[in-house]
Amino acid sequence: MPDLRLSLLHVFTMITLFNPLVVFSMKTSAGFRRTALRASFSAETTVSNKKKLLVLGGTGFLGQNVCEQALQAGYDVVSLSRRGLPPSGGVSNVDYRQGDARLKASVANIFGESSNFAGVVHCIGLLFDDQSGLGSLNVYVSGSGSLPDAASTYETITRQTAFNAIEVATEYANKNALQQFPFCFTSAAEAGWPDVAGGDLIENYLAPDFLKRYLVAKRAVEAKLLSSEPTLRPIIVRPSLIYSMDRPLSFPPVGAFFVGNKVGLPFVDRPVTVQNLSNAMVKAIARDDVKGLLRYQQIDDISSS
Repeated sequence: MPDLRLSLLHVFTMITLFNPLVVFSMKTSAGFRRTALRASFSAETTVSNKKKLLVLGGTGFLGQNVCEQALQAGYDVVSLSRRGLPPSGGVSNVDYRQGDARLKASVANIFGESSNFAGVVHCIGLLFDDQSGLGSLNVYVSGSGSLPDAASTYETITRQTAFNAIEVATEYANKNALQQFPFCFTSAAEAGWPDVAGGDLIENYLAPDFLKRYLVAKRAVEAKLLSSEPTLRPIIVRPSLIYSMDRPLSFPPVGAFFVGNKVGLPFVDRPVTVQNLSNAMVKAIARDDVKGLLRYQQIDDISSS
């Protein structure tokens, strides 16, 4: 077993660090074909009075699925993204808004329209920022097909948009005398590397600079959100690869991650389907008992509840 694990370590190093396009494209897959929703909502997790849910980045691979799941759960859904409408035309009955979440006012204006919001889901992400030198690849791997400009960095797209949304959500909760207002942030399994055996080794000695900066931004948001209690209820999902069965190009790296997780590599989390992840995120908004860091085990449990 040690020899097998060492060999797999080499494989995963090659896949995740030296061929990032293959792996990270699974997090926000390039096509826009909508996936079939297989999740169902119980009476306990279905909204009864048409609360609103704000989805930041609702035009991406994950964001579109979150919007669909939220509609199924009975929410009125508002999506905010720089694109506005996704190239596919979007999901019926979603209120698509065009705006830049890097500007706090873009988020604040939406919250100012209603006192009936039930929570926020942050799905805004950037795989390769302009500083990585790989920014042009985003047109192939981004769920919205967007290309980053010089101002599109992990600092601005991940940290700044989330910080703005957290601050606005906090102000909204205070204004409406709310406690434990749900805020769900999409982080990454790799953000937990310092907490697992071998994670520090991978990050400190094998990870490229752009991945380190990617994780710095994710962890900054996690810390900000966790410190927002009790005004906000922090829900932080940490998926590894996100895949869908109707996208067979994802199967090789997804299969490798399944194997690595199965044999016990502590820094390799099992992949999750976009359906299960989005389902869990929407259900978590409605469940007062769900908060904190959620890895794949908790994501599966909530999705199947």
